[in-house]
Amino acid sequence: MIDHWRDAPDAARSAPAPFGRDAVVAHVAELAVSSDAAPLVLVTGPIGMGRSSLLAAVRAELTARGFTPLSLRVARNERDRPYSLASRLCAEIAALRSGDARRTARATAVVSLGEAGRQLAAELRSALTVNDKLTVLIDDAHWADPASRAVLLSLTRALAGGPVTVVCTVRPSPADPASERAVLEQLRAASLAEVVPLRPLGEQEVAALIAHTLQARPTAALLSSLQRECRGRPAAVLAAVAGHLRTGGLQVYDRHVYLTSPDRPPELPLDLPPIEYLRRLGGTVWAVAKAAAVMLPLGTAATGLIARAVGRDEEEVRGALSELSVEGVLRQETEDGRWRFRLPLLASALTGCLGPWERRSLARLAVTAVWAGDAVADDRYLADQLVVAGRSVDARRAAGELLARGTAAMLDDGYCAERWLRAAAELTTEPRQRARVLVAHATTCCLQLRFTEAIDSAGKVLSEYADHVDSATLLEIQLAYVVALAGTLDTAALTELCDGGWRSLPGRQWHRVVTRCIALCHLDRWREADEHLALLRHVWHRDDDVFAGLGLLVSECTGAYMGRFEPFEQAVTDPTDWPLWASGPRFRFERLWQLARVLTAFGEQDRADRLLAAHDPPSAYRTVPDQVVADSQNGHWDRALDTARLGLATGLSVGYAPSHTLVSRETSVILGARGRLTEARAVIERARSVQPVMLHLLAVAESCLDEALGDVEGALDVVARGLALAADRGLVVGTDVLWLRSAGLELARGDRAAARRAVAETGRTAELIGTGRARLCHLLATATVEGDRAAAAEAIGLARQRAQPLELADTLTLTVRHEVADSGLLHEAYALYGGLDALLRRAQLRNLMRARGVTVPHRAVVTAENERLLATLVTEGLTNRELAAALGSSEKSVESRLGRLFKRTGYRSRVELASAMLTDDYRA
Repeated sequence: MIDHWRDAPDAARSAPAPFGRDAVVAHVAELAVSSDAAPLVLVTGPIGMGRSSLLAAVRAELTARGFTPLSLRVARNERDRPYSLASRLCAEIAALRSGDARRTARATAVVSLGEAGRQLAAELRSALTVNDKLTVLIDDAHWADPASRAVLLSLTRALAGGPVTVVCTVRPSPADPASERAVLEQLRAASLAEVVPLRPLGEQEVAALIAHTLQARPTAALLSSLQRECRGRPAAVLAAVAGHLRTGGLQVYDRHVYLTSPDRPPELPLDLPPIEYLRRLGGTVWAVAKAAAVMLPLGTAATGLIARAVGRDEEEVRGALSELSVEGVLRQETEDGRWRFRLPLLASALTGCLGPWERRSLARLAVTAVWAGDAVADDRYLADQLVVAGRSVDARRAAGELLARGTAAMLDDGYCAERWLRAAAELTTEPRQRARVLVAHATTCCLQLRFTEAIDSAGKVLSEYADHVDSATLLEIQLAYVVALAGTLDTAALTELCDGGWRSLPGRQWHRVVTRCIALCHLDRWREADEHLALLRHVWHRDDDVFAGLGLLVSECTGAYMGRFEPFEQAVTDPTDWPLWASGPRFRFERLWQLARVLTAFGEQDRADRLLAAHDPPSAYRTVPDQVVADSQNGHWDRALDTARLGLATGLSVGYAPSHTLVSRETSVILGARGRLTEARAVIERARSVQPVMLHLLAVAESCLDEALGDVEGALDVVARGLALAADRGLVVGTDVLWLRSAGLELARGDRAAARRAVAETGRTAELIGTGRARLCHLLATATVEGDRAAAAEAIGLARQRAQPLELADTLTLTVRHEVADSGLLHEAYALYGGLDALLRRAQLRNLMRARGVTVPHRAVVTAENERLLATLVTEGLTNRELAAALGSSEKSVESRLGRLFKRTGYRSRVELASAMLTDDYRA
């Protein structure tokens, strides 16, 4: 079979061919020109491994060295034409002897097996001058007819020690005659043949291929998916990448590429070379290949079902499956006899070749067999076939099974759950059942942050089926609708709903009260939301447990944000004291995660983790924002940054207020600490335009960026504006760290009175909300402004207890900088920053360590880090003046360091250096 896949994106076509095979190309080229090498070189590998690409690269390498190789390619139809390759080779040699540049494509001369090899060898030798070296390149030699193969083997023996080397690409097959395999082994034993196997690309090589193709680094999830589907075959990887680009399944953000729907197959073109090749096999083989792509997951029942699908007897189907095995498409497992595709991506490509009627018929056969007990399939396979079969099977039964499977998968397999539930809705005609399906679909879409689809289903329930759902479900769908509007950034619709539209919502008054409150929160109108809920408490706090429970949860969380912390604190202490706790896992899940989200917004990640661990949520599912904040505060920065990029690239961080702001804050903090100042600022600017809720939470991260570039006044202004915005919204959350920043910045510019006023505010905030972080902020402000060593010691102890690496490292650094703690603590802070790969913080701390006479460990590591940080800052577009401010040095020192960096790495300009950093080609 053809071993390359075309129709890759333009960028993919420009990738070096073959990618990652430089060492193999050099090795084969050296064998081709070496006088001591074996006369026969066999480059082997399965479908898609890049044999033809490698041979083309060898030809280019030989040409570059001044050699002119003789090249032939064998077509599949030649295997049934005796002496086809041998006669073509004779014609090429004759043209070579006569000096005719034209090559005769066909030759009529036929040589006998006995003399073939010796005759060809003699012809080749006589065609060469004394010092000539000739390489014959034969692509797809496995298609050569048996007689020509015998000629090649005879030729190999005759060329021993001569000036000719034959390089062939071969796809090994279990159908190869045993006699030929034995002869090849004899040639290898006699050093007359060398086999160069092409191995699958490893994960790092696949990552490099994708980075070169898309100019972005692939995530671990994308690499895992491609390795599973493509088995390390470069041509298949490029085809899959192109297919995911067509579906919109790949998104690039911050120079990283993400697979947004891991369960969605790539859209592969119908004219891929492997597909065209199978199509040309025609007849039963082509029909069986297509049916196998659908039926093989049914195991031992698949052969019979394929036979029914293609209208052949089982013996013919077994023969076709065996031929597909010979072609390298399938393999049969010895333990259970099941057939499987060697390359899973090929199954996806074949499925795409099926017409709608064919695909539906195959799905109907599969579903019918499973329902009848004639075949066994896992739930996911059956649900996928039910979607395709549609009304060709029992629609009522299909809808019921899709609803059950979709509901069960809504937390852990969002893409499939959404697809199954959407199909169930299309199959259902009974109003009450259809309403149930639409509610489940809308809820699933909200949980998976697929807000456009959620609006569609929720809107249908509210406009057409409101009378067919119970009171609690109606409230659930109204809240899903509000969250989905926020997720699609439709502030106009939210505003209209809050300012009057809420009064016309279906249901009772308590439905409308709670729904309007949630909508107000998503518009950042927290004070109005709190007042509205409090004013109409008598409406929602009635005998109905659902409304009392949900209204109470909203009131607790909103009140906490505004500084009314006691009810929220009681809820965290005993979350089971809630009207809906015993009403089912879904309500327990919602309560625990809402309480945990509020805790993390206040910086209480340790308490959030303990809360969840103590009460064991019904599902381990976490939204993207929840994952980012938890990983960031717990010090898992690489994972947090990877998840945050996914959320920001795909919109998975919007919807639940203030999710997007929290993700943006954590991302900006990480990027800033690692020296990526421009990118960190871009994240903040994007947050302001995408979902502007609780934007004051960004002020600390933004002020750190200003201060890093020496703009203390600008940093102080950012903090002041953040505090003013929080006061305007009536919010207390996040103001503890803002007041601490204010105290430090006022002290830095010499206004001790203003700094003391900020200290007092940290104390007031700590007393009001009583969180660990608020107490830590007050202790640090007191220690640094008042020089209180006891407060510093208490702050360090509290930071150790809270176990957030960045917070602890900052606490140690701050107290030592203000001379209220022992300088020896800087070693611990330095190690903590190192664990986070916080390059800029480490560099800034080294300046402090030298100023305090503390030895900086590992000189070689320091040099490497300084160069990497400098390259990072240059890539961010900083001027020499800004570089000097960030690094705490002079502009002259920066110029010297840049000169040394350019000299050592060989880059001639900032542009070259930045380009290397952006494509991950930087030479460290």
